Amino acid sequence: MINFDDEILKFKPIIEIDDIEDSVTNDEIYDIIDIIKEITMDRNRG
Repeated sequence: MINFDDEILKFKPIIEIDDIEDSVTNDEIYDIIDIIKEITMDRNRG
């Protein structure tokens, strides 16, 4: 049977995953900012 406590102690995260998470999060923030900019530009136009 698997001892999950022992397995968690052996766990080592992959460095690339941290980089990918940062990159995805930053992209999502910029996407939201771009949407907000478009909405405000539309309101200012008409």
